[in-house]
Amino acid sequence: MRIRFHRAGPETQQAEGRARWLRPESSTGDLRRTGAAGACAGKPIDKGGRTNVRQPLSVALLAALAACKSKEPPPTSAEPTPPSPASAADAAAPPADWAARCEAALAGAPKLRPVRRVEAIIDGCRPCGDWAPLLRWSTLPSDGGPKLAEIEAAMDACQAYCKPEAKIAFLGALEAARGKHTNKPWRELGEVCRDQISARGDFRYMSAPFFALDRIARGAAAHPRLGPLLDAIELPLPPLSITGGAFVLAPSPALVPEAGPVHVTVSTTEITVGLLPRAKLGAAGVTVDAGEALYPGASVTPKALAAALDKLAAGPDARIALIAPKGMAARRLIDVVAAAGPHKLVLAAAAAGGPEGWNLPGVVPVVLSAKEAPGALRLALGDSPDDAIRELQNAPAPKLAAPPAIAIADKATVEGLAKLLGALVHRDLPAASLVAAPGRARP
Repeated sequence: MRIRFHRAGPETQQAEGRARWLRPESSTGDLRRTGAAGACAGKPIDKGGRTNVRQPLSVALLAALAACKSKEPPPTSAEPTPPSPASAADAAAPPADWAARCEAALAGAPKLRPVRRVEAIIDGCRPCGDWAPLLRWSTLPSDGGPKLAEIEAAMDACQAYCKPEAKIAFLGALEAARGKHTNKPWRELGEVCRDQISARGDFRYMSAPFFALDRIARGAAAHPRLGPLLDAIELPLPPLSITGGAFVLAPSPALVPEAGPVHVTVSTTEITVGLLPRAKLGAAGVTVDAGEALYPGASVTPKALAAALDKLAAGPDARIALIAPKGMAARRLIDVVAAAGPHKLVLAAAAAGGPEGWNLPGVVPVVLSAKEAPGALRLALGDSPDDAIRELQNAPAPKLAAPPAIAIADKATVEGLAKLLGALVHRDLPAASLVAAPGRARP
């Protein structure tokens, strides 16, 4: 399988460009060996390794010829042996200097948590060199980011531009976007090159990590050892809206870096359900699977939430990620958890370990319920979770026999709830109920 990269210029330049990307560049040592082989074959060469019978031989070349003459093999009438199919495949494969490391990364990826897989693959597979100038493109040079020339060189090494207009669009948006929370240069590139860089349908995922995965996928698929390893790998994608925006998730002191396939996303005005986006790598680059409705999914009323989850969840024990912005009032989640019925909702939180620029969710492994258990310890969550955490830490084990009830005041936020739930994990408590605190929280 061959990878097509459309470049400006004659067809011969396009073919040469594809070959250069898929095979290692000749080293100085290779060129020297090529020159010596030409000399030993009785073909005078110039500095570029081309035969040139009119150019005078240098003293060094004469010495090389003399040395070769004493080592010439006996004459033979046999025809040269054609390359075997294996050697032809090797010649078309990506360079061995990145393929060996990439093979280890791809083979180990299925054993990692989903969030860790993405970074492991990007770090281990470098078909066109170091990804750092592209992954850190948004950081200004004054803050330690790459120089413009380094970004341009990395893009050229990856043959990023399908046509001259693509380069103009990317570089035209680059300078103004650096230092800001935007992926505009990559979206501009996607609008021009589309499926040649896996920008299909919409451009919400267009970013430096997504581009890196596209180049890794195409290079690996063309390699006889790497291609088969792609089938077992599924990668998470950030939950982005059509405009590329996403909620800022709360951090938590305890987290599982895997959100699962199903989500309930809650804003101040809406509840949506669906599948979190996933990606597969292959010869066509990155293929996105986001279910029937792209994130944030289908809007539902509280009364219809449980039925919608019945259709999406794999079973009654499946854990479902509850996604909400960290600054939102935590009380909003009480009604959502109640509306989910028997489904096991767990709060989504920001997971570390993803590639730079991607906010991937994990979950706090505490199942939320709307029913307070008899005899449960009540933890009052106000505008700060600190008092509730201290009470939890000092509580004797008998008081924690039943899942604690978190009494949420008006000023409590999702961020405070995530911190308190993390403290429950440290006390080995796998469940908690959410209830409304009586009255209003004190300022």
